[in-house]
Amino acid sequence: MIRAIIFDCFGVLTNAPWKEFLGSLPAAQQQPASDLNHALDSGFITLNEFLQKIEELTGMSPPLVEEIINPGPEKNTVLLGYIKTLGDTYKVGLLSNVSSNWISEVLLSKQEANLFSDMVLSHEVGMIKPNPEIYQLAAQRLGCEPGECVMVDDSEGNCQGAEAVGMKAIVYKNFVQFQQELSPLLSDSNK
Repeated sequence: MIRAIIFDCFGVLTNAPWKEFLGSLPAAQQQPASDLNHALDSGFITLNEFLQKIEELTGMSPPLVEEIINPGPEKNTVLLGYIKTLGDTYKVGLLSNVSSNWISEVLLSKQEANLFSDMVLSHEVGMIKPNPEIYQLAAQRLGCEPGECVMVDDSEGNCQGAEAVGMKAIVYKNFVQFQQELSPLLSDSNK
């Protein structure tokens, strides 16, 4: 039985500027830049250290990189409206690889943040998706077993990580596709 739905932030609740930036880099720079982003999201390096190392890697100035990767949120208002309808029946969580409190301080209004029963943010817990422990922590904090959760993420690798601990997972592409894949999971769990 599905008792909780856990959402990723970037690429699901909002745009994903880091992914776009990473994709614009030459192939030889993509993995080192991704590794730096993981260190930032895990809280192992500061934003200033990250920006300095990205400058060393790419030659791009820290202010330019910061402007590219933090252009301002484009909320997925349709999905947020749908999440509001889930709260009466399901626990709703947020699980994000993020380097700061940007989600609660910039992206979501207080009312929108209250749609989530719990938020697991990588920089606060010192681990990132697809580490199996972060999915287990998200389920535990919602009072559920992993098998009672659906993870919604735009990264196939992160969805595979969720499935590895027993969660159902949906690779988010757009709202219609997401809703079509979620509906049978919820109706099957209510039988």
